[in-house]
Formats: sequence, structure tokens, C-alpha cells
Amino acid sequence: MTSIGVVFVLFFFYIYLPSSTNHNETITVPELIGLTFEDLDEFVIKRDLRYEIVEDSGYSESSAPLSILSQNPKPGSKVKMNRKIYISLNAKVPPKVKMPNLINTDVQNAEDILNTNGLKLGSLTYEPNLANNAVLSQTVGGKPIEAGTSIFKGSSIDLVIGDGEGVQRFLAPNFIGKTLEDVKFQINASKLKLDVINFIMVDSIAPNTVYKQLPPAGSMIRSGNLIEIWVNGSDSNDEEPDESPEGDVKMQ
Repeated sequence: MTSIGVVFVLFFFYIYLPSSTNHNETITVPELIGLTFEDLDEFVIKRDLRYEIVEDSGYSESSAPLSILSQNPKPGSKVKMNRKIYISLNAKVPPKVKMPNLINTDVQNAEDILNTNGLKLGSLTYEPNLANNAVLSQTVGGKPIEAGTSIFKGSSIDLVIGDGEGVQRFLAPNFIGKTLEDVKFQINASKLKLDVINFIMVDSIAPNTVYKQLPPAGSMIRSGNLIEIWVNGSDSNDEEPDESPEGDVKMQ
């Protein structure tokens, strides 16, 4: 090989080829995650890079709409000039998921199911029910939601939970022989409701004393049951019948 040929070969491989292919010239991929779509041109194009939005982007409740969720290549990677960066954006509107069926599920399991489906546990309300710690109903914004209903991902689901006690049942107290004032106090303390007070004069019974009741003493009753009583005497010395919430009055 002549000296001219040697010079040509050296020039081609060590001067012309590296300059035409940007040999050893790389660009560090910038951090794009968290930026908004409007910021892409400044961070990508001005760095002699390109970008392409991935069609199947995702959604994150903690990120702003149209902010960048992921990128490929990763930040800090060394790439050639004009390399394309693939980017996924956060959706403007949350995707929809199917509401799971939480009825009769315990609270802990219900929360796990909600998390798995991209939903959140909202408020818990406990009601008297023998189903201890079990879900009785599921609502969104105060309205019941059935299993299978489409709902936005990230929605909060409120639950009504059984307290395991149910409506308390107990034996009806014995009011016979007690004064009207004592009976009113006992009825309120027992979470019962005084329904009707019948005032009837009876010579053999002490004045202002209860001598009959319904339901009878010892009957199985529940909290909130109505109690009707008969009192020996007249209402407030024959004044107008009492219309207070403590009970209706019958004069006989």
C-alpha cells in the first residue's frame, strides 16, 4: 500500500467516520418523571432528543393529570443524539373499575379487596346486628352501590358494619306499685318509650301508683319498645290531658 493509501485509510477511520457518526458523542437522558406534558419540549427537544407518548398510559391518584409517569430509557442513561424517549402520561380522568361485593365480608378483608381494586375505604358506621364486624351495606356519597357497578378508580367506599350485639333483648321491668314519676324515670333509663298513661281511680290502690302495664313484667322486649301503663288517680288534678312526649294520656 502506498503512502497515499495509508493516509487515506487513516483519515477515513480516524477523522471522517467518527465525525460523520458522532463517535463517542452521547447525551445523558434527563429526569422526566413528574414533569407536565408542556415541559417536554424544553427537557427533550432542546437536548437533541425526541419523544413518543406511549398509547397505553396509566393513572396515579397522587400525580397531576398529564404528568409523566414513566420513561424509557431511564434517567441518567447514555444515548446517541436524536434518540427517541418513550413516555407514559397520567390520564386526565381516572379509569373505571367494577365495584366488588363486600356484603358479609369482615372489615379487614373488605379493605384488602378495595385496595386490590384501586378503591379506598371510607367511613365506617356500626349498627346493631348479630353479624359481628361484617359489612351490612356499601355506599358511595350516601347512596348504595351494587357489586359490578362501574366506579372511578380511587373512589372512597363507606361501609355499614354489624356490631355483633343486635337489638338488645331483655325482660320487661316490673312497674307495678311504683309512682308515676319513678316509672317514667325507669322507662327512660331502660331505653324504652312511654306510650299511653291511663288514669283510672281505684280505691284499693295507693294514689298516683301504677297498677297495670303492657307488656307485662317479665315479657321479652327490645330497646325502643312502647310501654302502656295504668295509674290510680287523675291527670294533674283533672287538668287537660298531658300531650308531652312522655306519653299519651287517657282519662277514664
